[in-house]
Amino acid sequence: MESHDIKIPLTRLKDYLGEVGIAVTTVAELAGINPIHLHKCLAAEVDGRNGSVRTMSDDNMARLQEALHQLALHLKYIFIFYNTDMEILKRNGRRYCPDSLEQIRKELSPVFNIIPFMEYSLGWSHSKVRNVLDRCSISYGNLSQDDVNRINLKLAEVSTRLDLLTIVRG
Repeated sequence: MESHDIKIPLTRLKDYLGEVGIAVTTVAELAGINPIHLHKCLAAEVDGRNGSVRTMSDDNMARLQEALHQLALHLKYIFIFYNTDMEILKRNGRRYCPDSLEQIRKELSPVFNIIPFMEYSLGWSHSKVRNVLDRCSISYGNLSQDDVNRINLKLAEVSTRLDLLTIVRG
């Protein structure tokens, strides 16, 4: 183990995944672990049968660790493009690229819950993200080049952090 790794307990991993919007089911599938079991272990649920906190076997811990590294590698190669040829000019003079939103849906939805990820990466409120994602909204697709750049930076940050995480019990 290298000294630059970040040691993180399972329960904190759950908080981090929720904060950035990564679906626990995605991590479970990559690790080959039952999603319900992983969720219960991450939440430190008490087992109703014996009253002890749910834990993961050493084998599952190793598989979860490898899944985080696989996910980090996958995210490393995702890049959202702002296509100026597809750009629209709104009445207020601002320029947006709805095509970037379609890329986000296609590339990120297999890994992330899009609304929490957009809230995390852009600092937007829940309602603003929903309006930008809603095809019936006047704000649909309002993603500026700066917004797309911030999303790409957050993707790189999440990828790097996931690769540095070392899961520990506790």
